[in-house]
Amino acid sequence: MNAEYLRLAFTHLRHRPTRTLLTMIGIFIGIASVVALVSLGQGLQNAIEDQFKSLGANKIMVMPGGGGMGVMGMFTSSVEMTEEDLETVKRTQGIKMAVGMITKTGILEFGDEKKGTFVIGLPVDEDGRKLVEGMTSIKVAHGRLGREGDRYKMVVGYSLARTENSFFKKPVKVGDRIGLLGRNFDVVGTLETIGNPADDSQVYIPIETAKEVFNTEEYIIIYAESREGLDTTNVAEAVSEELRRRHGVKEGEEDFSVQTIEQLKSSSLNILLIVQAIVLTIAAVSLVVGGVGIMNTMYTAVLERTREIGIMKAIGATNEDIMWIFLVESGLLGMVGGLIGVTLGAAVSKGVEAVAVQALQTTLLQVWLPPELIVGTLMFSFAIGAVSGVLPARQAAMLKPVEALRYE
Repeated sequence: MNAEYLRLAFTHLRHRPTRTLLTMIGIFIGIASVVALVSLGQGLQNAIEDQFKSLGANKIMVMPGGGGMGVMGMFTSSVEMTEEDLETVKRTQGIKMAVGMITKTGILEFGDEKKGTFVIGLPVDEDGRKLVEGMTSIKVAHGRLGREGDRYKMVVGYSLARTENSFFKKPVKVGDRIGLLGRNFDVVGTLETIGNPADDSQVYIPIETAKEVFNTEEYIIIYAESREGLDTTNVAEAVSEELRRRHGVKEGEEDFSVQTIEQLKSSSLNILLIVQAIVLTIAAVSLVVGGVGIMNTMYTAVLERTREIGIMKAIGATNEDIMWIFLVESGLLGMVGGLIGVTLGAAVSKGVEAVAVQALQTTLLQVWLPPELIVGTLMFSFAIGAVSGVLPARQAAMLKPVEALRYE
């Protein structure tokens, strides 16, 4: 590209700053929307993939009913899984181990306060504890998790233990006592943040104690692990077959749902991709509007500079030279608008990430801004500008020198 084309393009754009800015508005709004949505969407996708990767590919979940997604990756339904269901899963060929989890709502009493939250009954044997710990992403900040022999012991989520904006007026510490359904529980551990307020405000007690205080033998979810070297999808199908036999239902009429981690990951990412596609389509409308704005501006520029074009042709400028001058100018309009849009979009996405961390207490919404996204966006915005200027540039190139010089 001739440097003289760039110099002329910068000169003309600089001489009409107001029109240049107004022309770029559609471009930088569209680019800002695209950058913000892509960076946040891809960041969320990366975070989801990392979480699923940490769970392991050989994990299986058995949920009651339709298996509607609930808090902490658990599932809520009007029906629950029984002890017989758990034993059926354990006996299925290919299953290494399986554990159930109880989830109920309860009123916690701490000092002079009473507040409701989810109470989770977790297995306390070492293998079962490790399986659930991996599936739910819980990590101890202080103290410990439940262990064999525990009865009225409790582990509290991050929201209860943090010093600022605590669940209660005062933060809960290891050694404190919390009341639940007329029993007093000693706090033996506090957790690191899981990533969202609902999960971080939960409390955890031994599963046998949960059965006692809530008078239940039913599970909200069953976690299972297939044996090494086996196809987890085939093992999950075997679990479904055994449960259909126990429940006396045919395929397609199940009152339960069996999913592998890979299936759950695929479903989650497909939903995310659909949402991203919809919002990006909406953002693309701004880019189309911006392109039309550049085309209109370049047609106006051709009319304003008709005599100038005639002079350039009279002293030796070719049709190709004239066309390149206008193409570079329209491309610069697009690229400068894209530069503003990238900056604005990055600022917006970073702001959303900060709000999510501070207000929603979630770390899932993370910004993804690699150099290739920025460079690619700038090249794309230049291309939009250049393409929008093709017709005006062609019109300028086709002007006859004599007619252009006579133009008033």
